Amino acid sequence: MTDSGPSAGRMQIPPAELASLSGIERRALLYARWLNASPLHRFFHWINTQFHRRWIQWVATSRRLHTVGLERLVETPTERGVLIAANHRSFFDQFIIACSIYQVTRRWPRFYFPVRSDFFYDHPLGAFLNTIVTSATMFPPIFRARAKRGVSRSGLDFLADELRSPDTLVGIHPEGTRGKGSDPYELLPAEPGFGKVVLQARPIVIPVFIRGLSNSFSREIKCNISGIEPIIIVFGEPVDLSAFDGEDPRLLRNQVKAGRRVLEEIGKLTEQEKQARTQL
Repeated sequence: MTDSGPSAGRMQIPPAELASLSGIERRALLYARWLNASPLHRFFHWINTQFHRRWIQWVATSRRLHTVGLERLVETPTERGVLIAANHRSFFDQFIIACSIYQVTRRWPRFYFPVRSDFFYDHPLGAFLNTIVTSATMFPPIFRARAKRGVSRSGLDFLADELRSPDTLVGIHPEGTRGKGSDPYELLPAEPGFGKVVLQARPIVIPVFIRGLSNSFSREIKCNISGIEPIIIVFGEPVDLSAFDGEDPRLLRNQVKAGRRVLEEIGKLTEQEKQARTQL
């Protein structure tokens, strides 16, 4: 599998940047890219929304999941792509958010959930799970190593291009990494790459706050069987980013400000989550 040239809906990676990856990273990336750009994508999308979503919900969240404001997302305008900007405490945050969305709507035929390259792109088992469990929608990968950041930039440009289409839904954690502190309501600073995507694409940005998940899937199954520890997802109103009209998305200060603006809206949702948790 080679990088053979421009193609609509396909992440473009300069050969020099592709050469910075290890053999398994390169193969995993090119395979995921092919799968997402393939005519088979719609079939795999159906598998994700009709099969994977159902079994994940059945075993891990069916007795615990509560959503607030999901209609805000469903009723958003359709002239642009939608970016789900959620806080990050668990490995499974975006999985469960996506499951809750596709339980009530199928309006976005393309979706991507960029993920750190660790495990899912640098280990055979991770690449296998990304293919089998998510149909490679954990794409594009984000590489932390300095020598590989060019590939990450290509991935961010790809997401920005895709988000210009109303057919696209993208889920990103602005914080970039999981919050590991004792306070589940504490948010980490936003990564500049997130702000870059927002300013380049100008998508509809929906802030989301989720709480209730651990990092152990077996524990989630046990909690679901017993019905304890509710999972609450709060969807907010689209973020007003009009203050950034005309701002250069290439400037770091603008990227930081945009990310900070979205995090403010995510932070406001914590009060709704606390109220919902108290009622439960």
